[in-house]
Amino acid sequence: MIVTIASFKGGVGKTTTALHLAAYLQTKAPALLVDGDLNRSALDWAARGSLPFKVVDEKQGVRYARDYEHIVIDTPARPTPEDLKSLAEGCDLLILPSSPDAMALSAMLQMVEALYSLESNYR
Repeated sequence: MIVTIASFKGGVGKTTTALHLAAYLQTKAPALLVDGDLNRSALDWAARGSLPFKVVDEKQGVRYARDYEHIVIDTPARPTPEDLKSLAEGCDLLILPSSPDAMALSAMLQMVEALYSLESNYR
């Protein structure tokens, strides 16, 4: 299963969601977290201690993906329309986290609007 975490806005918990989801999926089968966010926060977390799953950047992700049943992808904020289409088509589930403030909710609604025509599986 490939799960991608994406948002039109930064600071809404993409990396936190990715970390928790990878930890849960690791209890079911081997999980890999691909840190595609420019801040590399997931890689920073992995460097600080022992996470129960492997974390790599997007360049290493291709190499390691075949060894894992679950892949969680943390993405940068504000994907372009082309990137959003690629993200939506390249995963089994696209998760759109949002914080409960007007700016984040507005950005999420814009993303949902953009995804509507793509017929993707998002939550």
